[in-house]
Amino acid sequence: MEKKKSYAEIVKAYAMTRIQSERFMEELFTDMMLNELLLSTKKERLLKKIDDALDNKDKETFKLLTEELKGLTKQFG
Repeated sequence: MEKKKSYAEIVKAYAMTRIQSERFMEELFTDMMLNELLLSTKKERLLKKIDDALDNKDKETFKLLTEELKGLTKQFG
């Protein structure tokens, strides 16, 4: 015999599903924000090192750092 759920059980199940969905979205948003923060920090550091390489007329370091910046930009936009 098939057991039918009560209205209260259905509402509770829906609420739990919604809570889990909201938690997932909050975790996703937090992860995205942290990744954006890490990316912008890494980009700022690279730009500072590139500026330093230019000031010191260090062509090799400049080339390496600009390639790294290009890769970072290509990977993350």
